[in-house]
Amino acid sequence: MRIINSHTHLIDTSVVFAEDQLHYLEYLKGIPTFSDLEAVVAMLSLESLLAQMDEAAIDKSVLFAMDGPLLTASNQFVADVCSKMPDRFLGFASVDPKKKDACETLTHAIGKLKLKGLKLHPPLQNFYPNDKNVWPVYSLASDLGIPVVFHVGTTPFGSLVKLKQADPILIDDIANDFPNLKIILTHLGTLWHNESFMIVEKHPNVFIDTAAYPYEIAEILTEKLIMRVGEEKFIFGTDFPMPYERKMHRIKDFVDVFEKIDLSPELKERILFSNFKTIMNGVV
Repeated sequence: MRIINSHTHLIDTSVVFAEDQLHYLEYLKGIPTFSDLEAVVAMLSLESLLAQMDEAAIDKSVLFAMDGPLLTASNQFVADVCSKMPDRFLGFASVDPKKKDACETLTHAIGKLKLKGLKLHPPLQNFYPNDKNVWPVYSLASDLGIPVVFHVGTTPFGSLVKLKQADPILIDDIANDFPNLKIILTHLGTLWHNESFMIVEKHPNVFIDTAAYPYEIAEILTEKLIMRVGEEKFIFGTDFPMPYERKMHRIKDFVDVFEKIDLSPELKERILFSNFKTIMNGVV
């Protein structure tokens, strides 16, 4: 069975650990998932990601750019990796939607850098996703025919972020106004599960990835839920290299969960591969 990991990060450590960015690391102190920051940093390499992909039999991973702190990776950084290994990686762009040149940046990322989607993290980028000032970005993404991924649910970055900016209910406004825009929510809505499923169930153009903690996947992702929300609505993701359950990220843990949970082989195949392929109109 082919597997696509639709949610991974390669962080540009040359930027994140630059002297003028080090103050952001203070927000990680005291957060259990970052108790061993050195071990997390050791994973932030292309070689580490590839090794984990091979261990878990992942065919291809989606790399997210991020125009924001801590998860920083420029569109060019992601595009360079994808151009070198197009058989293993697909890149999604990022823009800061508060910037005046956001649409110009997105146009360049899709048209010139050949990235295939847009990732937004409202809490880290400090905006409300249903702010009408961001509508031009969504309109452009809709015109370009690319999906937009929104971080929703809890996020571990302490007082740097505002959780209310990650409320999945805010995505309802966007889906209402842009019915042709493909929207992907993240993390099974982590700790905002039901609200996220409400949005996914309501809107034909909204999907959700499984990049939650493995125990959440095992407990929440039942066949009854999937059939209610929509069997075409769920896509596999892991959020590499983020720690979970107070341990280091291991992509195979997520694949192993899908081997154990009580879902039909057909549903597993849809989640692990074909649903994402359909969202991307076959471009995987």
